[in-house]
Amino acid sequence: MQNNKKANSVRSLVNLYTVVIGVALSLAVVGLVDPQKGLQSVTLSSALLFLSFVVTLFPFYHGALRHLDDAYLENENSHIKDGALVVDFMLLFFHGLGFVILSLLLQNPAHFAWVLIVLLGIDVVWGVFVHFGSSSISNLSAEAKWTLINLIFVLVGGWYLVAQDIYLSDLTSPIKLSLPILIACTLRTLADYISCRSFYFPK
Repeated sequence: MQNNKKANSVRSLVNLYTVVIGVALSLAVVGLVDPQKGLQSVTLSSALLFLSFVVTLFPFYHGALRHLDDAYLENENSHIKDGALVVDFMLLFFHGLGFVILSLLLQNPAHFAWVLIVLLGIDVVWGVFVHFGSSSISNLSAEAKWTLINLIFVLVGGWYLVAQDIYLSDLTSPIKLSLPILIACTLRTLADYISCRSFYFPK
């Protein structure tokens, strides 16, 4: 009975997270294509940011669901504290809201870049928590790898934006930031899937 209650709680969290991520993806599509103007409203810069959004969203959603299954349903992780699921719930919810905000910024690369860094910063905090509080016991868990990858992204991305004097003002050439964002997001996702392949696709 206890296991069933925990499974129901996890599924409730999964359902909520799925809805929030679905809203974010829907808003991103709407932000990319103006229904009044059609495909003529799509710019190269916004298309690159949309691809960056999707490339980042997919592994984050996939990873969050794999973490919940691995930590609470598939394995007997007796070291996990009773309140860990509540903290997971809160951090993943704010994480999902970060993607919603990100989806609204496809027309503004500078704002998109800074919100992306904040979003990954939240994931670093979440990764530290789950590594010590609600992940399977291992020498280097997938959550620890995520934390390291995202921390590097945050530090390098923040340094690049400051070094290029890019803050929240409008850019004269948005494409010059949109393309590096897409490259960085793609590299981050490749590093994520390659380093955690066995976690994402267990045999």
